[in-house]
Amino acid sequence: MNATTLAAKPALRMVNGQRPTLDYVFDTRLAEMTDELHVEVITSEITDAEFFGCVVVRGSRIVVMLSPNLGDFEADFFTRYLTAQAYKLEMSPLPTPFDVELSPMLEGVPA
Repeated sequence: MNATTLAAKPALRMVNGQRPTLDYVFDTRLAEMTDELHVEVITSEITDAEFFGCVVVRGSRIVVMLSPNLGDFEADFFTRYLTAQAYKLEMSPLPTPFDVELSPMLEGVPA
């Protein structure tokens, strides 16, 4: 094998101000995707079995809040899924049981 064969696949870089594609959100390494899209991931204190996470968008800031009950695969998937939701990327049709409820986190603030 030569250096060309061992070279890493080039990163999918975003252009500032450009909306990501669904492929970018789901195919890019998680740390790279969250860094490049400025997505902050935090762990919630909500332990309700029906809560997997939520995303809060305020201007250009995106915060993904995940349930503390998620495993590594689920945390990766829901971070990507909620980031795609924040960018309003087309993801339909989603397989069941992905039923998403949009609701305000603060009373009187539209979702």
